[in-house]
Amino acid sequence: MTARRPARRRHATAGLSAVVLAVASVTAPASAAGFPTPQEAAPAAALADRFQAGNRLYQAGDHEGALEAWLGLYEDGFESGELHYNIGNAYFRLGELGRAILFYERARVALPRDESVRTNLALARSLTADQITPLPGFWVPRVAGWAVQLVPRAWLIAIVALGYLGLASILLYRLLSTGPPRWTRHAAVAAAALTFVVVANLLIREFSIGRAERGVILQTEAAVQSAPSDDPSLQLFTIHEGAVVRIDRRSSDWLEIVLEDGKVGWVRAGDLETI
Repeated sequence: MTARRPARRRHATAGLSAVVLAVASVTAPASAAGFPTPQEAAPAAALADRFQAGNRLYQAGDHEGALEAWLGLYEDGFESGELHYNIGNAYFRLGELGRAILFYERARVALPRDESVRTNLALARSLTADQITPLPGFWVPRVAGWAVQLVPRAWLIAIVALGYLGLASILLYRLLSTGPPRWTRHAAVAAAALTFVVVANLLIREFSIGRAERGVILQTEAAVQSAPSDDPSLQLFTIHEGAVVRIDRRSSDWLEIVLEDGKVGWVRAGDLETI
């Protein structure tokens, strides 16, 4: 597992250490650019120092210390795909499979095309007790999800800025010109359309519009009931730590979940944590 440069919260298995050691190394963060910098936050340099302290601990083999350092940042409200990824690595090395998968999933939301995140998540999920075969999904949602994630976020922001400046320049030119060329009208419409599409893409990504709420089972074993009740006669089956589920409904302290193979039932809200 490779720690990443900076940028959202445990099941031991035989042979896990050998698997991890094959890919374990730590690289120091290049910068603190991934950290949010609200006015009330500590200076970015101090945040980078805290992140690098976690890297040094991880490299020295102190995975508990590294996890504590990174979780300190997370609990202070700082999030990024890289931070989630590193926390997932630390949990993985400590044998806490459920929480490792939880943070890898969070990292994947922020870094959907990152190969290291996808590889480590696939490795962690292959070690879970429940080997669930997903149902084939309808092609439209897959294509829509691919399209939304096609362009990196930084590029989208740059396109929005350029589109806005281009549209403003064209409109200003048309306003000040006594006889603006016809092409400027088409250029203004194209710039406005491009800006609208890219802004819509950003909003969908930033606010998870249309994305199903998902969670990861953190209990060693969780009973899945046919109704939100602890009645043993209503138990359908059990699922285990690390299972990723979709959350459909909430009822008091219960959640209705859907597994990737289509099975449906209710679990205690405390049995999982949302991604």
